[in-house]
Amino acid sequence: MKQERMKKDFRSTNNRTRGNSVRRNKEQTEAMKAEKPVRKAMLSFEDMKQQLTAWVENEHIPGKFQAWFTADAIPEHSDWRIVKTYRGQQESLSIETPARGMDTPELITRVFEQLKKEHLHIFKKALRQIWFRAVGDGHFALLAQVNLRGRFSAHGYKTFVDFLQRTCPEVISCHHIQCMPDITFDPAGTTPVKVEVKSAFGSDFMPIGGTGISMHVLDWAPKIRDAWMGLPSRIEKAIHPNREDCFFEFYSGSSFVSASLASQFKKVVSMDCREYAMLSSRLNARNAVDENMKFIRGHVEQDFFSKFFGKSENEGRWTFYFNLPEGEPLAQGVVQAAALSRPERILLQTSDLEIASRTIKQFRNESYMLRKSIPLYLEAGSGKFEVLFLFVPDRAGLLGQNPAQKTHSRNVQRPQERIYRQNSVKNPHFTQGTPTFKQRKG
Repeated sequence: MKQERMKKDFRSTNNRTRGNSVRRNKEQTEAMKAEKPVRKAMLSFEDMKQQLTAWVENEHIPGKFQAWFTADAIPEHSDWRIVKTYRGQQESLSIETPARGMDTPELITRVFEQLKKEHLHIFKKALRQIWFRAVGDGHFALLAQVNLRGRFSAHGYKTFVDFLQRTCPEVISCHHIQCMPDITFDPAGTTPVKVEVKSAFGSDFMPIGGTGISMHVLDWAPKIRDAWMGLPSRIEKAIHPNREDCFFEFYSGSSFVSASLASQFKKVVSMDCREYAMLSSRLNARNAVDENMKFIRGHVEQDFFSKFFGKSENEGRWTFYFNLPEGEPLAQGVVQAAALSRPERILLQTSDLEIASRTIKQFRNESYMLRKSIPLYLEAGSGKFEVLFLFVPDRAGLLGQNPAQKTHSRNVQRPQERIYRQNSVKNPHFTQGTPTFKQRKG
């Protein structure tokens, strides 16, 4: 009896153990599946053309669509990243490419192989990511996000920096960064975060190609630089500015477009709310040859336009350039306030076609016609595109909402409606009169 009881207990214990292990394996499998991001199919260049054409037809977008603006993506002119990834409890480093199919530069491969060495094991464990921020001429500025919480990890970081200075002449600077709260840093991120940055070597600012314009190492720029560096020239060709015109760039970032066009305008102003955009823009304003550049830190809101353009010193022929952040529309009332400032041109750049449709209708309601539309493929191979729209005032009243006509129509005294009454007793039921000859003929 005791032996049979012991066998039953053993079998039940074994079954419970096997069942628990199966449940654990199932939970781990589900957790691993949950960690895998959902990958959307990347659009090809032809797919994007078809998508834009279908949108134009469905939304009845007016105006002329010009040729696509793009440039070949060069790996050495693009941002790369070495990032730590997790699969269950296992962690490893991987190289994140700016676009699919792009060949990895030799520098990124060299640094990636160096991190595998045993003497950097503790540094590698503490590492979150390394950003290789492209200057645009083959050089890079490095951002190392790593938790240096002990002397061993700090020593590993120093050893890594020595390696960069000895063997990587392509690296012009290296900075150690940490985020509060502790999240992965992204120059294009929208989550409010405080970033602590400390330079190991090099400047806090990096040049943008050979343009003579700079940006802070933490500031935003497209991952692929080639087409972006040619964007100011494309804007100039689209608007043909007069030397007495003024230019205002909203959501300016480093004010790269404003600084590039400063010599073509009498006055240039840029606006952004972020600290690093302020640092970049003020440096570029100080370096402007004509000293005609100004930066304002703030949010693009309705009240700003009446305050700024209500001053006599800000009168002139203005061109507004709204470079909308991804997925964000203009704030409520901004379209009306911008139109009331009577700019000579309005440029709107967005990657969201739904927002574009809504904003085009808003500007048309404010008597601004859509004159040109320029599709922009700034990051070739990424599957993402933007459109640059050019609006001009409807001076001829083609929209039926000319400001002079609207003012005149408010003064027109419309005749009052006459109400005819009759005794309902005389007409107790519905009767249909005999149609006349004209009514019968339609």
